[in-house]
Amino acid sequence: MHQALEPTDLHDEGTTREPRRRQSRRRRIRRRPTGLKSPVLQILGSGSSGNLAIIDLPSVSTPRQLVVDLGLGPRTTRSRLASIDRSFDPEQVVAALVTHADQDHLRPSWAHTLTCHHWRVHSPPSHHAGLARLGVPGSGIHAVADRGRETDVSTGVRVTAAIAPHDDHGTAVYRITLDVIDGSPVVLGWATDLGRVTPAVESLLQDCDVIAIESNYDPDLQADANRPPFLKKRITGGHGHLSNREAMEAVSRLAERHEPSAIALLHLSRDCNHPDLVRKLWESECPRLADRLHIADATSPLPPITLRPGRPAPGSPTAQPPIPETLWA
Repeated sequence: MHQALEPTDLHDEGTTREPRRRQSRRRRIRRRPTGLKSPVLQILGSGSSGNLAIIDLPSVSTPRQLVVDLGLGPRTTRSRLASIDRSFDPEQVVAALVTHADQDHLRPSWAHTLTCHHWRVHSPPSHHAGLARLGVPGSGIHAVADRGRETDVSTGVRVTAAIAPHDDHGTAVYRITLDVIDGSPVVLGWATDLGRVTPAVESLLQDCDVIAIESNYDPDLQADANRPPFLKKRITGGHGHLSNREAMEAVSRLAERHEPSAIALLHLSRDCNHPDLVRKLWESECPRLADRLHIADATSPLPPITLRPGRPAPGSPTAQPPIPETLWA
C-alpha cells in the first residue's frame, strides 16, 4: 500500500415507436449505443468548480461506463449530458475512480446514488477516510494498488496509481488500461491537481496512449493576480498545481518515448489561465503535439475523445521501465 505522506506536503481543491408528431415536440435524448469497440472519453467539466469524466467502455451488449472523479453533482451531470443529447443511467456505471477527497472531485450529493446503486468507488487507501467523510458508504470504498501492481476494477479495466504531492494527503495519478474489442488494450494516464511531476508519476505515465493532465495556470497571470501571497505560494510551490509549461514539458518528455494519440488538458484556472495562452505555448514550443490537444472547460463538456493507441517515438525503446519504489522526489 502507499507510503504515508510527509507532513511537509501541502494540499490545494422490438419496441413501440412514438408517433412522429410527438417526437417533433420533444427533445430526444440518446444513449451511448451498444456495440462500442473502442473506449470513448467524455469530459463533462474540469476546474475548481467541479471535475467529472465518463469513459464509455467497449461492449457488445449493455453499455458500461467508468467514471473518473465525481466533482459535479448528479443534477449537473445529467444536465451536461442532456446538453450533448445523452442520458445518464447509474446502473451502467461499473466503478468510479476518485483522485482525492476534495469536493470539486467528490460531491457529497452523490451519496444517495452511491448507496442505492452500490457503486464501487476506488482510490488509494490514504484517501479512504476522506471518501467516507464525503458520504461514500464504507461497503463501496475499494483500494487501488500502486507501484506497478494492477487492480481489476471491472471486466476489461485495470488500474494502478501513484501518489503525487498535493496538499496534506496528495492526489492519485492513475494509469487505466482498457481492453478493446478486436484490438490491443489502450492505456489512459490521468493526472490532475498535482504540485509536480515526480519520478514515480512520470514512470506511471510512460507509454500511455492518451494522457489527461492538469494545465492549471499561466505563471505571469498567477503572479499578477489579486490573490494573497500564501495562496500563490500554495498553488505554485510544488504541492499545489501544475503550470502550463510544467504540463507541456512533462508530456513532451513522455512523447520522446511514446507519442500519445490525444492529450486532454485539465483544470485550467478561471482567473489565471486561458485556452488561447495554452495553445500558443504548445504551438510555439511543442508543435508536433499541438494538434492533439483537447482543452477541458469548467462549465461545458468537451467533444468525445475516442481512446486510440499511440505510437512509439522514432528511435525510442519500447520496453516500459519499472516504476520506482520512491513516491517522492
